[in-house]
Amino acid sequence: MPLSTQSQADEEQYVFVASLDNARNLSNILKAITFKDHAIFSATPNGLKVTVEDSKCLQANAFIQADIFQEFTIREDLVGFQVNLTVLLDCLNIFGGSTVPGVSTALRMCYKGYGYPLTLFLEEGGVVTVIYIWELWKRSL
Repeated sequence: MPLSTQSQADEEQYVFVASLDNARNLSNILKAITFKDHAIFSATPNGLKVTVEDSKCLQANAFIQADIFQEFTIREDLVGFQVNLTVLLDCLNIFGGSTVPGVSTALRMCYKGYGYPLTLFLEEGGVVTVIYIWELWKRSL
């Protein structure tokens, strides 16, 4: 299903939705803070914060402002989840990160809430891939 044709009913079931025309931008930001496998994502109306931590003595944060996304919808004050960052990066680059001018991978990230996976819709050249990444645990934020 192309990213632009998801139904309104589908959108209303998510507590968090974020879309980018070029997934490479997010991928590059996440690569910069990848020194451990797992990351905590915290979405607020201001944007998306990604935290990677090692033994509570080393921490890296990346904050992507809501305005950077083409779509950024959050239905709660704070939405938090943890995913395997290595898996997420592999998924974001599933199409190989084309360097052809004018060709990019569009991304829509959706999350229904605790107990549900982070859902990625990736589209490049009319080909859509849907990926489900299950969170490991919920951390009170």
